[in-house]
Order: sequence, then C-alpha cells, then structure tokens
Amino acid sequence: MTTWGALVDRQRRTVSPRVFTDPEVYRAEQERIFARCWLYVAHESQIPQPGDFVTNYMGEEPVIVCRDNAGQVRVFVNSCRHRGMRICRTDAGNTRAFQCPYHGWTYDVRGRLIGVPQAQEAYHGELKREDWGLPEAPRVEAYRGLVFASFDTAAESLDAYLGEMKWYLDALFNRSAGGWVVLPGVHKWSLKGNWKLAAEQFGGDNYHVMAGHESMARLGLFPAGKTSGDEPWTRDFEAVTDRGHGWINLAIPDPPQVAEVLGPYLAQVRAQAQQRLQPAQASLIGCTHVGTIFPHCSVISFNGMTSIRLWHPRGPKRMEVWSWGLVERDAPAAVVAMARKMQILTFSPSGIFEQDDGEMWGQCVEAMGGVFRRQFPLNYQMGAGYGRRDPEKPGLIHPPSTEISVFAFHERWQTLMGNDTGARP
Repeated sequence: MTTWGALVDRQRRTVSPRVFTDPEVYRAEQERIFARCWLYVAHESQIPQPGDFVTNYMGEEPVIVCRDNAGQVRVFVNSCRHRGMRICRTDAGNTRAFQCPYHGWTYDVRGRLIGVPQAQEAYHGELKREDWGLPEAPRVEAYRGLVFASFDTAAESLDAYLGEMKWYLDALFNRSAGGWVVLPGVHKWSLKGNWKLAAEQFGGDNYHVMAGHESMARLGLFPAGKTSGDEPWTRDFEAVTDRGHGWINLAIPDPPQVAEVLGPYLAQVRAQAQQRLQPAQASLIGCTHVGTIFPHCSVISFNGMTSIRLWHPRGPKRMEVWSWGLVERDAPAAVVAMARKMQILTFSPSGIFEQDDGEMWGQCVEAMGGVFRRQFPLNYQMGAGYGRRDPEKPGLIHPPSTEISVFAFHERWQTLMGNDTGARP
C-alpha cells in the first residue's frame, strides 16, 4: 500500500511535486479528504424558503442543497437511482420535486422517490420506492450562515472542525447584526492547475503578490513595493490554525475611489463590531482578509468586495473555480454596487488578479510533472520556527511574508492521506 504521507517531509518542510501532479494521489484524495472532511456547499441566504435549492459539488460528487418543507437543510447526491442521470441541471431555484429527465423518476425535497412512470405496468407494483431515495450526506451543519456537509457519519462536529478558525471567520461574518447575503448568480470557470495550489495560496501565500501581481501595484490597487501594511503582528499577520485552516490579515489602505464609497459604511460597521466582537477582532475591521478552510473553501475580502470560492478538483492538473459575491444585508446600494464592480475587476473570471493566479497554477503543474523534476521537492521553509503565540489571537501567527500556514495545509493533508489504516486521525 502506498504511503502518500511520505510525500510531505515535516522535518525538512518540503513537499513532493507528486502531491500536485500524480493521478493516483488525486484519486486517493477523493476518498481520504473529500469523502471525510466538512465541505462548504452553500450560504443560508441562498435557500431561505422551503423548496429553495442550489446545486454544487462535494469533491467529484454533484449535490443538491435543498431546504425541505420542515425548514431542514438537506444535501443530496444529484444522481438518479435508476441510471445515474443528473436530476437537477440548474444552478438554483424553488421546487416541490426533482424529476429525472431521462426516465422520469421523481423525488421530493426530502429525497424520497415519489414518482415512477409505469410503476404498475412495468414494475408490476413490486418496486419498493422507500428503498430508492436519493443518496444523502448524513451530516449537514452551518456556522455564521456558511453551510457545510460531510459524507462521514462519524465526522466531528463542524464547530470542532473549524476550531480556532472560527475566531477569524467571526471577525468578518459576525461583525454586523444583519449578517451577510450572497449576491445573485455564481461565477464558474475552469483552469489548468491543481486545486491545492489555489487552496494553499489563499491560506497563507502573500509572498507571491509583488512578483505575480506587479501590474496591480502599477494601477494603484495596492502600494508599490510592499504587500502588507505597517502594523506587523497586530493587523498585518498570517495565522496557522488547527486542522489545516489558514488566514492572512493585511492592513492595506483601500484605493481612494473605494475608500470614498466604503468609508462611511465601515464606520457604522466598526461601531457594531465593538459591541459584538472581542477588541482584537474589532480592530481588524477594514483590513484585507484572505483565508482557506481546509480543504478547498477560500474567503477573500479586499478592496470593497467579499467572496467565497471553491476550488473544485477536476483531475490532478485541472480545477474548476466557483465564486460567490457577498454583501452585508444592510449595506447601502452604493456599497453593494462597489462590491460587484471590484469583484469583477479583481477576483472573477475576468479579474486581473485572478488571471495572474490562474496562469501561475497552470504553469506550475506543467513544469513539475516530468519524471526527472518529480525527484526534487518543493521548498516550504519560509518563516519556520519564527511564529509565535498571541494571547489575543488563536493559532500561531507571523507577519507576512511567511509560509507557516501554507505548510500547515500540507501537514493536515499528510495526516489525512498518510493514515493507511483507515482510522480517523
């Protein structure tokens, strides 16, 4: 049996290129990571009413996230029990039932098989419909409006899984009384590159910004010559939290055109945050936030926009990116308009930051996929041993640039992938 965990060397802090290019590694991830971890599937604001649904993926499994008639959120595999056809082919909507377009089997919003064409004539009334409902994720829980699901019946609670990361998520998603809502629609695009390159970058790689996004500094979207603010350890830091989640916090001033619109609203948010959050959390209002919830859900709040995105695995050298924009429920129209504009310009299929990143990820897997190159590991040593604990913040922190949270992502990957006994770590 292959010990995939050996591909990550904790002592030398290196990662084998095979982690990003090997088809066997990719196949093992579907079972050992995506079938066992908590995976983001929707935001509660997308499915407020009974019958509301959105479609998504959990690893390679297409799923329907639906609120049933009793108000419970359920997650079904989007595949008919008859011939496996995708029963729902739209992104979102409201329904009383899902009908398979192939042979017409019909399921209600609790996943029960309620309609079978020719049930009497063809099946002679002998088909036990109660045995043929949609496969359902056994665990579905939410935190601050973020809905997660797991296929693992014995998975720890979502609260325990998020662990220290909750503190950082709260600094963004619990800062105002009205909470957050998802803007209509979802951006979807396909990229060359391995999903882990994107997830690790959003969880702790600020090092790439000046080289990879140099043109953005020239446009004034962040200060030239630096990739963080002037408050190391307090508002400019990266955090390693338990279970492989990572967070970047940067006190970078917004460009004047953004600050003019966003400034008055942020003043209101700060006033609310001081009542809702710990002082150290409230001090982060107005900062850039970037983070990854292991394995493949990332959050970015930057230049007046906030989005949640998933790095869907589509093979060792390809991923599909899904991104949703969010705004606070009570945000004024001008702030909402700014959020839409900045998301389109920065982190979207047409966004210039996104274009830069996607180019890098694709070239990485192409350049390190050869037999000879795979013999030489990748270096993740930056900042190792220099992080420290802060009594006001959870986790291990270090000012940017550092790779301590990037490597922590791979340490968690190693724990899950290297456990050949099948027992839960």
